[in-house]
Amino acid sequence: MLINFSVANYTSFNEEVTLNMIPTKSRTMKGHIISDPDGKKMEVLPVACIYGANASGKSNLVKAMEFAQELIINGTRAGKSIDFKPFLLDTTAEKSPGRFEFVFKHDGILYTYGFVVSANTIHEEWLFAFYSMQESKVFERVTKDEKTTVDPGARLVEDVKGKRFIEFVAQGTRPNQLFLTEAGEKNIELLKPVLHWFSEHLTIVSPYSSYNALTLRAHKDSNFLTFLSTYLQTAGTGITDIHTQKERFDSDKHLEDLPKELRKRVIDIITNDKFENEQMYLTAPGKSVAICTDEENGNKVINYVTLKTDHINTDGARVSFDTQLESDGTRRLMHLVPLLLDIWEGDGVYVIDEIERSLHPHLSRLFLETCIEGIINKRAKGQLILTTHDTNLLDRELLRRDEVWFMEKDQGGASHMTSLAEYKVSDGLNYENGYLNGRFGGIPYIGDVKKLMK
Repeated sequence: MLINFSVANYTSFNEEVTLNMIPTKSRTMKGHIISDPDGKKMEVLPVACIYGANASGKSNLVKAMEFAQELIINGTRAGKSIDFKPFLLDTTAEKSPGRFEFVFKHDGILYTYGFVVSANTIHEEWLFAFYSMQESKVFERVTKDEKTTVDPGARLVEDVKGKRFIEFVAQGTRPNQLFLTEAGEKNIELLKPVLHWFSEHLTIVSPYSSYNALTLRAHKDSNFLTFLSTYLQTAGTGITDIHTQKERFDSDKHLEDLPKELRKRVIDIITNDKFENEQMYLTAPGKSVAICTDEENGNKVINYVTLKTDHINTDGARVSFDTQLESDGTRRLMHLVPLLLDIWEGDGVYVIDEIERSLHPHLSRLFLETCIEGIINKRAKGQLILTTHDTNLLDRELLRRDEVWFMEKDQGGASHMTSLAEYKVSDGLNYENGYLNGRFGGIPYIGDVKKLMK
């Protein structure tokens, strides 16, 4: 679970901005609060909806998370610069490093991890953890004059059986590489859960992301296929059912549209003995297919699987469509629905930028309502963070005040974020009207359209 995320001096952020998932003392909608009693007890909110005008910084907050995640998981090659983008509207900030920090809980342990970074150097890096009821240092790293030094905590020293190995890893950590990333490559066990959280428990969904495993999951998991079909019916998409269609894989038939080099790579992978229990996803605009191994009559076979939607024609007969024939909104919904089950079944954090892209306001609301109802009824621990312009979601019957955030820029062009919980509002206030009337900020101020006619 994510407790909070902070960023400073990155893209449109100058001073530090923090997204805080800790609930206020409000007595409303207590069912929204996720409690984790393991280790140090924590309570967090399952949802954060971030509003703001275009170019206010909403997507930049998502990009900041994505930048940090990418740097942690994949690192930086030797001699390559870091894709760091400082705040450019302040001459001091332009020449200064940025700061990123995550506070999260994973497997019963509360972690605080962060770093200070510029285009060529990780200047500082730190990790603290509550292995007991008191916080302890795991490590602190400093890079100065291109030399990296790491001060390990007692638990890390014990984990590697002495400081010498930490010194060895530190010496091998380039100025442009995170120590956490380097330690992961050196198989330091104590730090693996932290890396695992960033790689497997933090999922960032851009406006044009696709869920690559959609077809394979529908093919392998009948419960998921049923849920997906029922959801699309409930959403009024015109789809009466959804199913997968499989046929024996034929490279000449199924790969004929691929470029020659890519086709050869796919065939090499599939014909490799290690592919026996594997699968591959092939994606194209509006289309998702899977090449996978199935067991038929006791033998392993390779199948080509496609996803089909069913509609009823004017004669009452069923007609199957390829998914690329569905609307952009329906396909967008199909690729978002799997996240609902993942949120209910685990403790992952899902960040969706522009939830309303291609969706009718009723559908974006249906998605959020379904997510929250599932979390309450199933006592789930997953979290959903989304950016949106859809004021249809600004409803006191749907969201707590501390689940709503507003992003806006000051006169200097820097983004700032404020929670609705920080405003004094009457019990009967309509959140949507208050926002659109400019009471909470985060809206565009439109000039006189008549000037455009001159």
